[in-house]
Amino acid sequence: MTLTEIAKRINAHLKRFEADPVINKPEKTRLYQSTIHPFFYAWARRSGRWVYVQYISYQGQSALTRIEAEKYLSWLDSGNVGKHWEVKP
Repeated sequence: MTLTEIAKRINAHLKRFEADPVINKPEKTRLYQSTIHPFFYAWARRSGRWVYVQYISYQGQSALTRIEAEKYLSWLDSGNVGKHWEVKP
């Protein structure tokens, strides 16, 4: 599977999470006593030898290596919901 295909499949999962009101339930933050969605204009895309993921549009993005992206995609395909750092080894 190419990096582009991996990124597209991760992106599809992120868009599904964003559209699901149960998964994307707003969480209360301590900062400014506001609420924030865990997925807000989330995306994944390939650039060079990396797969970049961003879960909240106004926060930073993360660069994943091929191995990390494959592991994350496998974890998502297994029915898990979450962010790449939540993947257990």
